[in-house]
Amino acid sequence: MVNQVMSKYSIITLDKVSSTNSYALENISNLADRTVIYTPHQTSGRGRYNRVWVSDDSENIYVSFVLKPEEIDNFPFVNLTQYLSIILCRFLENEFSLTPSIKWPNDILIDGYKISGILAESFMQKNELKGVVLGLGLNVNLKKETIEKIDQKAVSLFTLTGCKYAPKVLLEKICNMFFKDYDAFISEGFKLIQEEYIKKCSFLGKNITIKGFDSKKEYFAEDIDENGFLITKDNFGKKNKIITGDVLC
Repeated sequence: MVNQVMSKYSIITLDKVSSTNSYALENISNLADRTVIYTPHQTSGRGRYNRVWVSDDSENIYVSFVLKPEEIDNFPFVNLTQYLSIILCRFLENEFSLTPSIKWPNDILIDGYKISGILAESFMQKNELKGVVLGLGLNVNLKKETIEKIDQKAVSLFTLTGCKYAPKVLLEKICNMFFKDYDAFISEGFKLIQEEYIKKCSFLGKNITIKGFDSKKEYFAEDIDENGFLITKDNFGKKNKIITGDVLC
């Protein structure tokens, strides 16, 4: 394990771990705010609703941000994944001239194919929120034959560009972008990224299906409000505010 101190944050690199999120949650009491847990290989990666994140290829990015803000009561926890999704979109545009979109709330797509997923988990102690672990999986050098094992449409930087990349170098660029506007995000919340986020949501203005833990419902996707919630209309024209769930396009 190597600890590398960076500007305003630190990166801990683990050779192998079951899940960077699990490791961060298990050790969060001993980890400082703005610690980044990175591994080139995780054995039990997971996403939202306990979905498995394929981690066979050791040259991808598997990382978790440990966030323990001093003013936890006003911390915009519900918008963290949306903030990171915007950072990833900026990164993919600036570094690779790609055109990413967001599948609400936080999956990153390239031409409809998933390249990244995000998972936020809270750390509670005596019924009080003490910190947040924000996990990220980014397909970097994932090969076509590995992608074919996945049950959903996916791509990687390698399959898109034909080039291989050093994941640790890319990670440091993502971290620098994340923490550059992080304090402003804490202060302003979703309003900081609202306009940019809406532009990335290609499903707005369309009929969509929202999948929850045990249900699916059809809506018309109308807007994203100032709190980051999805505003929809049902078949009777009634407006609904969607807080959780996945958009199935």
